Amino acid sequence: MTKGIFIKTIMAMVLLLSGVYAQENVDAIEKARQAKEAADKAAAEAASATEAAIEAAAEKAAKEAREDAKRKKEEEEARKIAEAQAAEEAELDAAAAVAAKEAKRKMAAELGIELDDESSQATLDSLVAESDTTVQEEADDVVAKEMLGWNVGLATSIGLVKGKSFSGGLPMGATAVITTPYGLDVGPFKYTVSLGLGGYTASYENEDDGTTVDLNPMFYGLGGNLMVAEFVFAEGHVGMVGDGAGFRGFAGVSLEKIMKKALNLPVNLLIGSEAFYSTEIVEGGNASGWAALGVRLDYSF
Repeated sequence: MTKGIFIKTIMAMVLLLSGVYAQENVDAIEKARQAKEAADKAAAEAASATEAAIEAAAEKAAKEAREDAKRKKEEEEARKIAEAQAAEEAELDAAAAVAAKEAKRKMAAELGIELDDESSQATLDSLVAESDTTVQEEADDVVAKEMLGWNVGLATSIGLVKGKSFSGGLPMGATAVITTPYGLDVGPFKYTVSLGLGGYTASYENEDDGTTVDLNPMFYGLGGNLMVAEFVFAEGHVGMVGDGAGFRGFAGVSLEKIMKKALNLPVNLLIGSEAFYSTEIVEGGNASGWAALGVRLDYSF
């Protein structure tokens, strides 16, 4: 009996040791598997980081290459423009030299000077220099005058339509306008500030006794004009007409392209209709107005 118990005890210990050893083998395999998974994950992450770094480096290199190509293209275009300008300047200089030589030859022929003589050559050069200086001074004077931008105009005003206050006859007179160089662009139009002044003769027939009373309204005001395509214009001034507040309007066509550009004249002709309105045409009188044909001659300086 004691022998059987001993044998059972030994067998139980063997089984226990076998179980412990088996469990240890299972744990070792699991740890190895986990280590392999960790290694695979680390390798994948390293590969992903390497690929991202390669893509970033490639993108940076492509960007730098694009900027470098753009810079080289701009430099090449600038070089071509500079070369074209230099060639143009050289061509102009050559043409100017030929023209100067021809001018000297003609001047020498007119003065009877031999160009082979050094003293004659110096004299001719001096004459040409003086001529160039005179031409330049005249050109500067012309530019200075053009830059002033002032304009003075005088228009005849021939009455066409009248209000009741002018029962004795149509108003007639003249209007002077001073256009300043000051203005602004209003969309496609150019608005220029101007001053207006005028005097007109008319009469009023008294219905009670049939007598004729002279009416000589004056006008002065401040305003400006709009010019469209250097052809159509509209002008307006607000101020005094007669003895009351009122306005004057003038609209029509400008012949500037013909007068100044085609005929090279310093004046411009404007043709249009002129309208006047006053809240009190004479002291104590009623509101009235008239319309007239206006022909104005402008002089620029």
